[in-house]
Amino acid sequence: MENGTARRHVLIVEDEGVLRSQYERFFRPRYALSFAATGAEALALLADADADDTDLLVLDMQLPDTDGVALLREIREAHPELPVIITTAYLSIEPQLRLLDVAYQDYIVKPFRLEELGARIDAAL
Repeated sequence: MENGTARRHVLIVEDEGVLRSQYERFFRPRYALSFAATGAEALALLADADADDTDLLVLDMQLPDTDGVALLREIREAHPELPVIITTAYLSIEPQLRLLDVAYQDYIVKPFRLEELGARIDAAL
């Protein structure tokens, strides 16, 4: 991934600590990472002056402080070009249908292998 250029920056929005730790161990060698456990933290990080350095967002749909679809709509208003990969434990089609009018690059249902998410991140970048 690092062929003489800066590593790509990925913001991961995930409230489950164990999963965040797994992401950290698996993806830190490949990408520059930032983490948010809530929608409010994600918005604050994206509003930061360095937010333009974020190359991709991995967004869990089930957060403790907000509806994931509403959060994605808010992010899209400020960052319409930011690639987004949705992660969720939803098994039904209804949440996917609610997301159809909000732009995102990919959608992956938990549980998934980190290698698969990595391949999806690489494809979106």
